[in-house]
Amino acid sequence: MNVTSTARNVRMSPKKVREVTRQIQGMTITDAQAVLSAIPRKSARLVAKTLKTAIADAEHIRSEWSEGDVQNRVAEIKQDIENHTKEDGKLHRKYRHLPGKLTRLESYLDSEHKLAEGKLTVREAVVGAATPLRRWRTRARGGGSPIIKRTSHIRITLSDE
Repeated sequence: MNVTSTARNVRMSPKKVREVTRQIQGMTITDAQAVLSAIPRKSARLVAKTLKTAIADAEHIRSEWSEGDVQNRVAEIKQDIENHTKEDGKLHRKYRHLPGKLTRLESYLDSEHKLAEGKLTVREAVVGAATPLRRWRTRARGGGSPIIKRTSHIRITLSDE
């Protein structure tokens, strides 16, 4: 099963953060935390914070979800999908999120390790560009030049496979 955590609108350029995220892909979470603590950059602290959040999410899911509850939820979602499917085979717009939710719950049931902390690895660490902050600096003869302060979204996916 995969657990994803996202830090949005982080005030650092994606190029600087990507240098750090490339180093932790494919590592176990303990190795990734050790590497991030050894890197003396602001981006390493931001990525470590997002990784810590992903680990906490996985821990929460593991402690809160029991096998019976998940099976009941899967049955309810399948029933909702059947009830809200149109004649042409498409779901109503309001219920388009249900297949993704169903896939997530079924992958949890199929998982052997059930998000055990020792088995978690960083499957994917991706940094994308967010909306930049645009500022202006005054220049000669009443002109101005733009200053673009870049921001980024950090997404870390943990997997127990």
